[in-house]
Order: sequence, then structure tokens, then C-alpha cells
Amino acid sequence: MPIINPIERATTPVPLSELAGSEQIRVFFGGSFDPPHIGHTQLPPMVAELLDHQYTSAVRVVFVPASRSPFKQLGPAPDEHRISMLKIALENSPNCEIWHQELVDARLNPDQPSYWADTWAIIQNMSMKGTNRFLIGADQAQSMHKWKRYNEFWKGAIVMLRQGTDSSDQLIEQLDALGIWSVDDLNHWRRSVIIVPTIDASSTFIRDALRDPTTRSRPIRGLDPKVHAYILEHALYLG
Repeated sequence: MPIINPIERATTPVPLSELAGSEQIRVFFGGSFDPPHIGHTQLPPMVAELLDHQYTSAVRVVFVPASRSPFKQLGPAPDEHRISMLKIALENSPNCEIWHQELVDARLNPDQPSYWADTWAIIQNMSMKGTNRFLIGADQAQSMHKWKRYNEFWKGAIVMLRQGTDSSDQLIEQLDALGIWSVDDLNHWRRSVIIVPTIDASSTFIRDALRDPTTRSRPIRGLDPKVHAYILEHALYLG
């Protein structure tokens, strides 16, 4: 199999499901999911539904739990619990799957950071039919030029802009002000924008609520009740 892009980290490629490999388009969504909230699990399927009409084909959403972000410290929940919570949160989300690539690679070398450039190279080197895209927010688009080897993958991004909060024009102005992107690049960014609803959910807010003995057992904004029950059962985020 020809190598399209270099892979710098130690890796053992993890195959996607046969269904994902056969779809016309796959949308990858990476994150810590620590814990997963309703924004994580509701917005990507919404984007997929919008893309369904564009591609006239089912869109497979692939969640990619991060092993160790180069921009964050190691999270408080072990990998196995993050995976279990994400599975619970996606129980009623059709055409979604979880891909363990970054977690598997972390076992080979726990000290190596999980750069998206390597994950994207692994995806491209699978030589699957159809198109691969990945989801980011406006803040990630604005910092994309700081990502390692971003020129190899940035055009695969779909930018989720929050309805009533962000605008395409504002994003393009902010990107233009960086002095990094050409006119053609900015036009590509504009074509890559999808407007999504604003969902009031935050993993940081949820973890703070769980650490507080007065709020941890009450319903928490943005947290699936079944995921909440799992967290309490396994005493996660309580310290």
C-alpha cells in the first residue's frame, strides 16, 4: 500500500468497521470526551445529516478518543472509562462508531503526544473509497496554523459554527487577520463551514459539578443521565 503521508509516531493501524469503509463519506470527530456531553454526541450526527443531502449517501461518524493531547495535561478518567461512557452516550446514535487508534498507539509509547497529523495520515493510508473529513470548532480553526504539520490535513476540516453566536464572515476575518492564509485558502475555509445549534454543555462544568458534594447527585446540565449514573457508580471525577 503506498504511503500518502508520513507517520511519525509508533503505531499499529486499527481498522475501521466494514460499514465505515464502504460509506461515501466518513466524518471523524476527535476529543478527550472526559466526560462526553450532549454537545459531543448530538452535534456530529447533525452535521452528518446535513451532509447526507449533499452526498446522497449515509455519512458515518467516527469518534476518535484522544490518548494524550499535546495541548492538554492527561485527563482524570482512565481510557477504559472514557470509552465506556462514550459507548453509553452513543447508544441511540445510529451510524456512529468509536475508533481506538490513538489509544492503541499510546500503549506502544505512552510518552508520545497524539498529533492529529499522524492520525490523519493513518486514515488516508487506509485507501478507503469515498471522502474523509473531520470536525472542529471555530477556536480550532483559528489555531490550526499552530498544529503540527497542519498543511497535510487542514483542508479536510469541517468547521462547526454555533448558530446565533458565530458567523462565517467573522471567522474568515479572524483567519485573514492572521496573515497566514491565502485568498484561495480563505475561500476553502468559507466553503467548509456548517452552522450548528448552540448546545450549552461543557466537560469542565460537568467535572466541577461532580466534584461538589452538593451537586454531584443532581441532574447536571449537558450530561446524559445514563453516563451520570456510570460516573457515580465508578466514583469518577469526585476527588
